[in-house]
Amino acid sequence: VTWADITVGDILVVKGEEDLPADLVPLASSGADGVCYVSTANLDGETNLKIKSAAAAVQSMLCTDGDGGDVRADAPPLLNQAVEGLSTLRATVEAEAPTKSIHAFNGTLLLQSGQATPGGEGEAKRYPLCADQLLLRGTQLKNTAWCFGVVVYTGRETRMAKNSSKTPMKLANLEHVVNRAMLIVLGTQAILSLLSDVMYCATKESFEKYWYLFPSGSGKTSILLPDWIGYWFTFFILYCNLMPISLYAAMEVCNFAQAYFIKSDLGMYDEEQDCPATVRSTNLCHELGQVSYVFSDKTGTLTQNVMELKRISVAGRIFGEVSENRGFTGAEALAAARRESRASGEAADAFLEVLAVSHTVMVTEDQFGTVKYEAESPDEGALVEAARDLGWDFRSRTNQGLVVETARDDSRGTETLQYTVLAVNAFTSARKRMSVVVRSPAGEILVLVKGADNVMLERAATLHPHVEAHLAEFAQEGLRTLVLGRRRIDAAEFADWHAEYERAQSAMQDREALLSAAAERLEAQLEILGATGIEDKLQVGVAETIVRLRGAGVKLWVLTGDKLETARNIGYSTKVLSDEMEVMILDIGSGAGGGTAAVDAEELRAELVGMAAIADGAISEGREVALMVTGSSLEQVSELGLGGPFLEVATRCKVVIACRVSPLQKAWMVRLVRTGISPTPVTLSIGDGANDVPMIQEAQVGVGISGREGRQAVNAADFAIAQFRFLQRLLLVHGRLNYRRMCKFILYSFWKNAVLTLLLFYYTFISGFSGTSMFDGMVWTSFNVILFFPIIATGVFDRDVDDKQAVQFPKLYENGRLGLDLNMVKMTEMLLSALVHSLIIFLITNLVFFDIDTVHANNYYAFGTSVFTWLVFAMNYRVVFVTSTINWVFAAAVASSFFLYFLFLVVYCRTQWLSPWMYNVDIHMIQEPLFWVGIVAVPALAIMVDSFKAYLLLEFLPDRRGLVLERVSLREADEIQPVLDKPSAAESESSHADLGVSSGRGASLQSCPEEENVAASGSGESAQEAPLPAGPSSASSWRRRFAGPSGAGGVLRSSFIFDHPPTAPRRIAFLRNPTAGDTSLVDQPHTLTAAAATPQSGAAVGGPLPDEADIESGGSSVAAQGGGAAVRRPNTSRFSQQQLPYWRNGVTWRRILWGALCTGTILFVLGIFVLVQTNQVSMFEIQYDGEERRPLGTYPEEMNYHECHVGTDGATSSCMFDVTVPQDMQPPIVLLYEVTPFYQNYYSYMTSVVFDQLTGEYVPRSEVEATCAEPSRQTSAGDEIFPCGLVATSVFNDTVEVLEVPVNEDDPRMNWQSDYDRFANPEDYPGRANTSWLYERYPTITDEQRGVKSRRVVDWMFPSFFGHVRNTYGFIDAPLHKGQQLTIRVNASFPVQELGAEKRVIFTTRNGLGGRHTVMAYLLLASSCACYLMAIAVLLVQRTCPRRAGSPRFPALSGGLTVDSFGEA
Repeated sequence: VTWADITVGDILVVKGEEDLPADLVPLASSGADGVCYVSTANLDGETNLKIKSAAAAVQSMLCTDGDGGDVRADAPPLLNQAVEGLSTLRATVEAEAPTKSIHAFNGTLLLQSGQATPGGEGEAKRYPLCADQLLLRGTQLKNTAWCFGVVVYTGRETRMAKNSSKTPMKLANLEHVVNRAMLIVLGTQAILSLLSDVMYCATKESFEKYWYLFPSGSGKTSILLPDWIGYWFTFFILYCNLMPISLYAAMEVCNFAQAYFIKSDLGMYDEEQDCPATVRSTNLCHELGQVSYVFSDKTGTLTQNVMELKRISVAGRIFGEVSENRGFTGAEALAAARRESRASGEAADAFLEVLAVSHTVMVTEDQFGTVKYEAESPDEGALVEAARDLGWDFRSRTNQGLVVETARDDSRGTETLQYTVLAVNAFTSARKRMSVVVRSPAGEILVLVKGADNVMLERAATLHPHVEAHLAEFAQEGLRTLVLGRRRIDAAEFADWHAEYERAQSAMQDREALLSAAAERLEAQLEILGATGIEDKLQVGVAETIVRLRGAGVKLWVLTGDKLETARNIGYSTKVLSDEMEVMILDIGSGAGGGTAAVDAEELRAELVGMAAIADGAISEGREVALMVTGSSLEQVSELGLGGPFLEVATRCKVVIACRVSPLQKAWMVRLVRTGISPTPVTLSIGDGANDVPMIQEAQVGVGISGREGRQAVNAADFAIAQFRFLQRLLLVHGRLNYRRMCKFILYSFWKNAVLTLLLFYYTFISGFSGTSMFDGMVWTSFNVILFFPIIATGVFDRDVDDKQAVQFPKLYENGRLGLDLNMVKMTEMLLSALVHSLIIFLITNLVFFDIDTVHANNYYAFGTSVFTWLVFAMNYRVVFVTSTINWVFAAAVASSFFLYFLFLVVYCRTQWLSPWMYNVDIHMIQEPLFWVGIVAVPALAIMVDSFKAYLLLEFLPDRRGLVLERVSLREADEIQPVLDKPSAAESESSHADLGVSSGRGASLQSCPEEENVAASGSGESAQEAPLPAGPSSASSWRRRFAGPSGAGGVLRSSFIFDHPPTAPRRIAFLRNPTAGDTSLVDQPHTLTAAAATPQSGAAVGGPLPDEADIESGGSSVAAQGGGAAVRRPNTSRFSQQQLPYWRNGVTWRRILWGALCTGTILFVLGIFVLVQTNQVSMFEIQYDGEERRPLGTYPEEMNYHECHVGTDGATSSCMFDVTVPQDMQPPIVLLYEVTPFYQNYYSYMTSVVFDQLTGEYVPRSEVEATCAEPSRQTSAGDEIFPCGLVATSVFNDTVEVLEVPVNEDDPRMNWQSDYDRFANPEDYPGRANTSWLYERYPTITDEQRGVKSRRVVDWMFPSFFGHVRNTYGFIDAPLHKGQQLTIRVNASFPVQELGAEKRVIFTTRNGLGGRHTVMAYLLLASSCACYLMAIAVLLVQRTCPRRAGSPRFPALSGGLTVDSFGEA
């Protein structure tokens, strides 16, 4: 039968270890009295087995023989016998409507009894059904051979399906920032596109007049949309790289790696539990570095949740002491008191009777025969176990009663007592108590009650001052208190009450309220028997962790169910509270019955305003403020809509402790902070139980602790750790590092894309605003892929300070908490930096290399690829500059970036079908000396700018991290040690109390090695209990101080916790497993190896691994005893532990000084070299058309101006003029022609070429028509133009002749031979009819024999990178002498008058760089001078007014940084 075929009313048989397919009510089971056990791990993550039972009447009916006897005399019931009994069963199950609650169920079983009558089915009797009689889908039957039951819910109506919901999607704060930045970037991209579009529209008419761009004189394009819209989209697509879409995918790579390092950290691995840290939400790893508020549970989170009965109050006397000894230490004293007198013995027995009988504990055995207690809370289990140790041994339970074995005294021996359970009034959070009604072996009917002291004392028959005083004393010691009482009732009163109780149990509506009312009637006029004090030990390192988190500026809110006084004392022992704090208390008293007393909204508002004033006064006096608030007060605040005024008070406090709060109130407080504070702070909730799940899911970051309350909190959390002390390492080390890494990663990603986009934006100004990219399309698209690995390595491995420094100086955490590393200021700074770097590259490209005249080096493809290569070098330089530590992985990532780029070029430039224009461009590029000059010049100038900026920030606006590194590097860290290393007297006392030396607060944890060292290095004075702080001046009923032992000053509040999940039993074994409850970390001091030496700035570092070194956060180093191998122990490699050797790339004034000197020297040498090479070049120019202008870098004597215009009708003009050679010129002499401006890089111009036509291949007519506009593919006579396109129809056809010397116009040196070899005429050349061949249109530059294989044609077909054309005309191989007269004949056929362009002929010699580069030489020399000036300025500042290392020059400008503020912990 499939699960889908199951319907309501079916009876299912489930065998052991099988999953339940639906929600069903058990009818019978193989267990005694119908008891069965289920595992709910799949449902709520709890590992404890839950106890369920069948209805007693049905179990009895199905599992008896024919004579009414039990079929299981010595064996469990047989399944076949029980199934056979179904034929006689006539029953109806009434169930409530489907709900989500897995801990509650209301139903009724109507069982027909007697013989059926013709008109009916006999008499029916109702039996109530509760959660104990409901087996849930998804659970598994355990320790039970079989069970069968009737299905009440299936499919989507089951509890499991009702509770199935999508896990709340948490978006990290940085992701919100990135999303907002993306919107800003999108707007910037649109604005840049609009600017370019406006410039295009403004210049469109002038470009339409350019005959070579628009031969027909019309600017009509093929774009379907209007030009102003179409070109906006063109530019928007061109600038698409401004938005780094790949950033999201790359962030996930960093998140995955950061999560791996968190999970692998040995410093957060607990060997006792074999439990490493766990990451469930990788996108929140960097969120850990921005936490402002920590919401923490207390029980099991700050404490160990190891409950032990330590002290009891019986007959006006206290027994037991709080000590390091396990268990109850007052057994002998209690036994002696029992023997003193009959009254004392009876009082003690009555007290122990309540402990042994008033509970819901079950006795079970595991597969090894070990006896265990299954308890609903650890408190209850501890009490039953303590009662056993004191002589009242709970042995077994049946549906009718329970058995207790007791030894009243030595003479009487052991006695077995049988109690009949008549009713159970279960605990609820509203009642704060539970009771059982039993018939004792003597026949008396007893009501045995235990509960919170405030509700128990209200129901006492007489006052008991000694009990109240003892409770106050217990609370002061941090114990969880409980009051025990009883009442004797007669049979008549019980019968009357039991009738009401049964009616309430059978009710289908408001059953809980009716049961509570019935219990309230019975639980009155109680005889108070005594009180208990249970200790919940603090976890190791809690106090140290809290102090350091507070030192980091993180506000801690402790949300607990404990009473106010208990939570207060735990607060002091954990250093959540300090004696110097102003502690305010908001406590609205409870009304009768445990309800909340009514309060006026205005009165409460006025109280909150008064508390805010008190807080402001304390803060103005330099004192910290803490707030303690009760759950009843929070309920009033919420109901009266006073969340805002309450939050105003709470945000003024360093610490908030909420007592007696429910799970929903915990979530409400988290939500209040998230929604009520602007800007929204990052909140973190940490807890270990199911009741912590709401606040864990509500906070931006949820941390679960693998504690004793199951794994539901862990399963719902984003991160999981084994102990609270690991939180300091999770936040201060991993969180801070991950935040800084991700900020660098994000800023760099935006920066590099901004640099690229700005270059593309600048390029539109020299490409006619036509939408031409600065680089080849495929090269351009490789940008993010090539630069992917280095910044990923930074985002994964960068480490500005080591782990010890991060924990030692918690103030370093404030950068993330305040969002200082990624905000609008940082984004603006990033954009300005991108602007500067892009201008550097663009200016070098255009000013320095504007005169480039080497062979074919200035064409669009070769020079564009050179610029892109410089860009790649500049980007990789930048990632090195922003990276704080460089290890071999980072070096390999940078090397892989270069390798990937050059591999891409090699492959791409060899694959002609991808881009024939890029063929062999890489070879052409690297053979040009100017390429290597740019490789050095571009990063060097960037280094100069970045170094100068870094020095200014270091000298005048240093951050805390830089100052700490300075102090550490100079070995002066002792001057700024944190408070933990040099505690004050009060803190020393508190530390000694934590160490267990002498404490009146019941703290019972051993120190970590650091704390032991602190204690050993102290003054040697004996530790004394620090006095509690004085109370506030106001004596408000809501705000009060701690009441003394007398109990005066307010109503007592119990710290006994029943706020456990109703079906979350605890196991307490009689015979403990050797590894269970191992407290070796608490009971014995543990030692760790001394820490590795602090790495010095600039030195290679490779300290010992964390398992060999002192992990600052106190990772466990105690091996599990008897627990076998640690199967989940993280990888101990240096890589996994982030302990790879590295070189620190810090910024110091010495490094800036030497960097400036070295960079200046490199630029100076390079500038001198270029200048020497430039001076070796001899040249002169002849401008024969256009407005007279002397180009930059040309001397006056080298310029000659003559006029030779094309005729008005386009006819060729022939001109002759004489020029004088200004200086000697040795061959080879290059003859160049220049037309400026001439936009060969105009998009529609440079793309109107069919390259296959140039190589002689057949091209389909459709491709020709798609590429070449009609005026450039067909003559007015209808002949086909070959090759087609604007480039081929606008060839420069002026001729230049030097009468005195020959000019070789077909010299192989004019082109790259690989380009020339690829050009070829088609097979039918020149016989194809109706074709206008190139030699026919331009007979002066080619002839019929050569066709397209003319050197000048080949040179012309590769468009220029710049907005001008300077190509090689030919070579002169004869020398020219100074003063020599040359006669130049120019035949001007190329019209430029309408273009406003200039035409020149240039005679120049060649050198090692190819030609003259005067501007570049002087720019390099000027840059070197700037570097030297910067070095001199740095030296003068350090010699005349040096800043003390580790101290800011102007604290006010540095955010108030002082030396003493570094190490506050």
